[in-house]
Amino acid sequence: MNFRQIIQDYFTFSRNERKGIVVLLIVIFLLAVANKVIFYFEKPAKIDVVLLDSAKRELGLVIDSINQPVSEKTLFYFNPNTIDSVALDSLSIPELIKLNLLKFRSKGGKFYTNADFRKIYGVTDQLFKQISPFLLLENESTSQKVKISTPDYFLFDPNKATDDEFLRLGLSDKQIATIRKYLDKGGVFRSKEDFFKIRVISTNQKSQLADWIVFEGLQKVMPEKDIVLKTTTIDINSADSIQLKQLPGIGSVLSKRIVKYRDLLGGFYLISQLKEVYGLSDQTISLFKGKVTVDVSKIKKLDVNFADLNELSRHPYLKKDLASKIVKFRTKHGSFRDLTILRDSMILNIDEYNRIRPYF
Repeated sequence: MNFRQIIQDYFTFSRNERKGIVVLLIVIFLLAVANKVIFYFEKPAKIDVVLLDSAKRELGLVIDSINQPVSEKTLFYFNPNTIDSVALDSLSIPELIKLNLLKFRSKGGKFYTNADFRKIYGVTDQLFKQISPFLLLENESTSQKVKISTPDYFLFDPNKATDDEFLRLGLSDKQIATIRKYLDKGGVFRSKEDFFKIRVISTNQKSQLADWIVFEGLQKVMPEKDIVLKTTTIDINSADSIQLKQLPGIGSVLSKRIVKYRDLLGGFYLISQLKEVYGLSDQTISLFKGKVTVDVSKIKKLDVNFADLNELSRHPYLKKDLASKIVKFRTKHGSFRDLTILRDSMILNIDEYNRIRPYF
């Protein structure tokens, strides 16, 4: 078979075949044109603003968890199985770690050893090395469990405090046994420096306990402090940490926590809100009753019609779930003319509405 014969066999088409080829070419051309033109008629999908803001916030938390340094000065002993969200806010660890810890616990997770904390997403080796010494856990594998709780600070005399009171302050059984041994031998703590000579007490615990130690006659050493408090009152919405330290039972740690929580709230409208500050007990608040005032005109308010999800969720009374509901409702129904709609539409229950109302 010669070359000419091959050409005739494979490239010679009948009339019907030629028609089919023409139709096929036309279909291909139309499909190619349609592929270009269809984009001009396609409507862009609506962007879920709430979802986008949430994604941005998650990304920001991841970046913060990488770049945010941890200060041992604002770390304290805590049990990751029992610490609440308020106490967790006082810890100087990245927000991403706090959120993942709460998510882990909400799904039934539990920490049995310090190494388990390393498994929390976002915890790096360096971060774990800094936090690990402050983890207090119950070891369920041993028959003798150590009683551990989140520190609850209050005024105490180390010469008279009971073992239970030392436990409330975050001291371990070993530390208490050392203190008790010293006292049983006739030792007496006459000053804070004497108490801090106990070697088993860590540097961090010393800084946390320093503002809560009292001895008989200690108040007589500082008469000027009492005179100031008798003649003046302190506005907790404008006082700085130095002024707040004038109050009985308020030291450098608590004064900074009060200012930090006040900034998160936007200001206090009731003195009873001080109970929400971690470490500030009813007993301590009663010490300066009548010596503090609340200027509600200094409260920084949120614009519920323009504040985004991140801004709303940062408020302690809203958090992310309630803030998300408000943003979705506003996106669907438009601006709020009357905030009672948040209550009437069941976005906020009555207690939630009453708590947040002064900030809108």
